[in-house]
Amino acid sequence: MKLLTMLFATVIGLASCNAPSDNALYREWRLEKYKCIATSSYGLTQVNENCNYVLQLDNTGVFSCTTDCNTISGKFEKNKNSLKFSGISFTELACDDMMVERSIVFNLPCIKSYEITDDTTLVLKDDKGHILMELICYDTPDESLCGKWRLEKYNSIVTASNELTDVNEESDCVLQLNNTGFVCTTDCNIISGNFVEDKNILAFSNISMTEKAVEGIISCDDMELERSIEANLHCVKSYELKSNTVLYLKDVYGHILMELTK
Repeated sequence: MKLLTMLFATVIGLASCNAPSDNALYREWRLEKYKCIATSSYGLTQVNENCNYVLQLDNTGVFSCTTDCNTISGKFEKNKNSLKFSGISFTELACDDMMVERSIVFNLPCIKSYEITDDTTLVLKDDKGHILMELICYDTPDESLCGKWRLEKYNSIVTASNELTDVNEESDCVLQLNNTGFVCTTDCNIISGNFVEDKNILAFSNISMTEKAVEGIISCDDMELERSIEANLHCVKSYELKSNTVLYLKDVYGHILMELTK
């Protein structure tokens, strides 16, 4: 009897070791490779390094996938190594290139299982074991990046040059970054959304801005600053920290779009 108990415990232990950890699955994953609907083979297509497609899996069984343009969302169920997505919805904003987004929407219903290696790589497979998507996990943002940053200079939408415009010293514009997203407060409105950070790569998504009236006025006196911030955030692709007190947000060409201080 004691031998049978030991054997049973060993089998359970081995099964537990082979099954991925729930905690390892529930996090944010960045898409690296995917099966493109424009190709007939099962070879994977590499995602452009300047694009950010992030799949977030919540322990409530809800998922969302943010792209450079649209948002894909729905529900998922898992049981050991099996994984199933359902109730998939997709916003329909007009984008220049929607091939990756369309491929994600097509692939998700076909996913039947998953595999996690080293707690850092997530592989999603169909019922025949073919890999449809390969993703890497996102760590929490760099602690030195998180916190409140005061905007000092910015790239104005009303100027054609790359020279930065000084923020009026009477204005108080603060960008706050934390592990749940970002909030930018101005003298009038609030800009908020999500961001992802990996080493020096930085990208903002799901950006929205309130349209408040100030002191009974229908709109703010001057929204050039706010409109410029909103436009710049969409273009940010990387960042640079100096002495952990100065933050530069840059576009894909390395041009500084915003300069902030802590």
